[in-house]
Amino acid sequence: MIVHPRNNAARPPGCRQMAGAGLLEVLIAVLILGIGLLGVAATQSVALKASQASTMRSQAIIEIYGMLDAIRTAMPPESLVSPAARAAALAGYQLERTCDAGVAGGDTLARNDLREWMKALHADLGEGTCGSVACDTGSGECAVTVEWDESHLPGGVSGNTLTIKSRP
Repeated sequence: MIVHPRNNAARPPGCRQMAGAGLLEVLIAVLILGIGLLGVAATQSVALKASQASTMRSQAIIEIYGMLDAIRTAMPPESLVSPAARAAALAGYQLERTCDAGVAGGDTLARNDLREWMKALHADLGEGTCGSVACDTGSGECAVTVEWDESHLPGGVSGNTLTIKSRP
């Protein structure tokens, strides 16, 4: 085995050869990486909250249109030409603001539709969800309102209300 002597003549005096990263450089790199990962986690949390709030709003819209479709489906054919028939059909779908899923029970199609709608609201938006249906029997326009609470979400607010008006 041949050992070659080091040639230190090419280097200026007092210079050391770098052998790798020191402990301080590694600690600084880990610190910067940790701060970056915390920033990514915080961004992910904000995005998740916004996504959940958007999902709840979309679900409220779906439920409102579901109720309007139920009213539209239950309208008798004569309601197209007879204001009295339209008024009688819409009168069954009147629902004062309520948060109780069982309050709208009854033996008519309208009462059953309202009860099932309130159950769906509670299942999709939470137990504190409230709803109301107000139909103007003269014009035939119905306003369906849903109120829900997002305060259980991080940074969520309570008292969200959405009303959609339509003529079934």
